[in-house]
Amino acid sequence: MLAYLRSSITLFTQPLRLVRSFTLDTLRADFLAGLTVGLVLLPQSLAFAILGGLPPIVGLYSALTATIAGALWGSSSHLNSGPTNTAAIITLSVLAPVTTIGSNEFVTTASLIAVMAGIIRLIMGVARLGILVNFVSDAVAVGFTAGAGILILSNQIGPLLRIDLPPGTGLLTTITETANHLDAIHWPSLAVGMATIALIVLAPRLTRKIPAVLISIVVVSPVVWLLDLKAQGVRVMGPVPPGLPPLANLPIFDLDLIAHLLNGALALAIIGLVEAVAIARAIAGYTGQRIDSNQEFVGQGLANIVSGIFSGMPCSGSFNRSALAYQAGGKTAFTAVVSGITVLLATTVLGPLLAEVPRAVLAGALAVTAWSMVDRRNMARIWRGSRNEGAIMVITLALTLTLPLQFAILIGVLMSLGYYLLRTATPRVEAVVPDPDFRHWE
Repeated sequence: MLAYLRSSITLFTQPLRLVRSFTLDTLRADFLAGLTVGLVLLPQSLAFAILGGLPPIVGLYSALTATIAGALWGSSSHLNSGPTNTAAIITLSVLAPVTTIGSNEFVTTASLIAVMAGIIRLIMGVARLGILVNFVSDAVAVGFTAGAGILILSNQIGPLLRIDLPPGTGLLTTITETANHLDAIHWPSLAVGMATIALIVLAPRLTRKIPAVLISIVVVSPVVWLLDLKAQGVRVMGPVPPGLPPLANLPIFDLDLIAHLLNGALALAIIGLVEAVAIARAIAGYTGQRIDSNQEFVGQGLANIVSGIFSGMPCSGSFNRSALAYQAGGKTAFTAVVSGITVLLATTVLGPLLAEVPRAVLAGALAVTAWSMVDRRNMARIWRGSRNEGAIMVITLALTLTLPLQFAILIGVLMSLGYYLLRTATPRVEAVVPDPDFRHWE
């Protein structure tokens, strides 16, 4: 018991180990890489907040708080926590039936569910349940991610065409409503969005040193201002309040609300942990770092708790920001700390400029990100490798498109666990004697 208590306390002393690992060379590399990642984190945090039906400032609050907490208490040297497209769309799906989208109650409830999901992750980490992520198959993660990408893509149709569709509208409803309102398409907004998509696709062919999303914002936003497209109806972000995030007034004594949110919080916790640990391990494959799943659970838990307390939204690990941290030369988790501080400084200095960023630009950026979430190569690999895993993937994808996301995630996880138990309980002996068709090599 004493040994368990001592090891549990060790999970919360990770920042001390991080500080002891600093050297002058790593600090210099982390500072430069953190600035680069921060420039990507800034527009993404705005876009993902809007995707979740929240004010853009909520994404900035999360980018500052969750990114720093996740870095200090996490295990990975490169994992960048904060607002993500997956967490945003799950948040919207969970909260839409509970409270009015865009209201003050909706914002407060988003912060509450972030704290709830964070507490679940924290408990799982302290209970040494990090091994559980190994039992959630790739089929579930790939199927859900592909479905979420399709939903995110459909959610950007309204902002791109400037057709007023309620946030969180289902796929079929979005298609039907869009078809019925083709005469209401706002062509300047569509042109802005398509120009953004074109720049993001073409920019990597010109340079990989500057993030494509940042290039698109820096190029397209001034053009909108010079052509005075705002006067023609192109919508912009609006005022971005500077300063530190305020404490949220969380309804922690509203037990009925908490009961309604519990399934959603569990889904957010599970998919967020699978996502974060998978990203951390993928990058560790290049760096050789050993990832401690339990420590990562604690880091992700504290990141969400801090985000919710300071008026933020549910968060997880971001693959593109984490990969960028590695590619930009970051050495330690201090890279993510610098990226969070960069967001704070940028909002303080660049607040008036951020207010003029067209929403169609962010919609275009989200559309490209959503399309990249449909990992066709990985889906084909799973389907060829095992038809049972392939069936789980397809069912999870279909459920994601038709059911509230929290139920799609939980059903997918239960199918994955059920298949694992069935496979281990009924082992089969396969003959691998060579045959004329060489099927034993498949």
